Amino acid sequence: MPRTVLIVDDSDTIRHILKVYLMKLKLDFLDADRGDRGLRLLGASPVDLVIADFNMPGMSGLDFVRQVRADMRPEVSRVPLLLLTGGKAPDLERRALEAGASEFVRKPISSSALSAVVRRHLALPEDLDGLVA
Repeated sequence: MPRTVLIVDDSDTIRHILKVYLMKLKLDFLDADRGDRGLRLLGASPVDLVIADFNMPGMSGLDFVRQVRADMRPEVSRVPLLLLTGGKAPDLERRALEAGASEFVRKPISSSALSAVVRRHLALPEDLDGLVA
């Protein structure tokens, strides 16, 4: 059964790169260029994991996480949510986790590191993307 990952990032390039990085995991993807659009997709389609950018125009990644966690529907509020950033401030991880992010990942991230994080949150086998642990 294919798993669906929602990628919310204002950069078309980053969304494309994340999909390429995760291609070997045979996932389905939804994507949005803004937090409000991501929330609409998340509410309208079954999603197994969300990967969102920390810094987005209009709605920050922190606000996006807070709105997901506050949703009354358990299939939305409990979805694993990875928050990505290229920011260097030392308190970003703490703020992300306090807001309800499942995991905080700093950019740049390698394909293998991102695949490992996604496999862990989706409980996918280690060798699914051709890598053997």
